[in-house]
Amino acid sequence: MAEIKEILPCIADPKKVRVVGKINIKDDFEEMMPYIAWLIPNSSYSKKNGWITFKKGARIITIHSDGFVTMTQIKDENEAIKTLEEIEKIVEKAYKKKDEIDLSKPKEKISVTAMDVYNYLPKTNCKECGEQTCMAFAVKLLNGEKDIKDCKPLFTEKKYAGIREALIGLLSAAGFEIEV
Repeated sequence: MAEIKEILPCIADPKKVRVVGKINIKDDFEEMMPYIAWLIPNSSYSKKNGWITFKKGARIITIHSDGFVTMTQIKDENEAIKTLEEIEKIVEKAYKKKDEIDLSKPKEKISVTAMDVYNYLPKTNCKECGEQTCMAFAVKLLNGEKDIKDCKPLFTEKKYAGIREALIGLLSAAGFEIEV
């Protein structure tokens, strides 16, 4: 079970916090680090230093080989726990898919821009997602600050079913975890 070990003031944004957390790990966790990194889009893995680091929105998250996780620009304790639980799910997935991951091959990275995402949105600027425009939503979706399901028309109106599936395919190909 993920737990928070320390909450500190955030240097970059005084309204947010830095968090040190701990995830449950197995004895072979250090050996699993490259597999875990392979599953996290745009992550960097350092075997020498024993960490994986990646950005999620404005947050910088680092997973250490001892199971400690550091996070910057975290809104509150709930967001920290949710992030730690998401990491635990990725770790679980790495254990399950270890035999399918070929570390000798570089991760294929498909670059997706906000305009690419915008092209597959309803373009209604309905604000149901909490953003002023569909373009703002596209940017936040790519930064991990919004979830694809936040675009209500994409999931409630049948006429958008085709672009929804295309967008899910695009984001999945770029390495984003999409749960619908």
